[in-house]
Amino acid sequence: MIKYEENILKIEDIQAIRKAVHWSMFTENQLQQALNMTVYSIVVKDDENVIAMGRLIGDGIYYLICDVAVIPEYQKQGIGTRIIEKIIEYVQNHLQNNERCSIQLIAAKGKEAFYESLGFARIPNDLSGHGMQMFIKKK
Repeated sequence: MIKYEENILKIEDIQAIRKAVHWSMFTENQLQQALNMTVYSIVVKDDENVIAMGRLIGDGIYYLICDVAVIPEYQKQGIGTRIIEKIIEYVQNHLQNNERCSIQLIAAKGKEAFYESLGFARIPNDLSGHGMQMFIKKK
């Protein structure tokens, strides 16, 4: 039975899902810092097996959706869609009257159309230039 649980994401869950989807790993220290800065998270389980996750970081004006991943054997079943919907619901529920905010993300290569189907717009657009990123590695 598939269940969605909020705000219980653990380091072990992140590591297992990242490994299953062939994403690079981070140190436990980095993952703990990331969890400490997470304002909202979703873990999806099939019985007790962790099969998907999503995280949201933000300050009330700008939010960034991070680490949305579904292990391969559970993809194409609407789980990723539900994760994004729940994250958006969280943000909507935390806005006061007359407030607005921006939810941003960096789509995994090839997943842009998935996010567009959920209301996200590619950048650049009429309001924004290209998204930018920088990777830093300490030796």
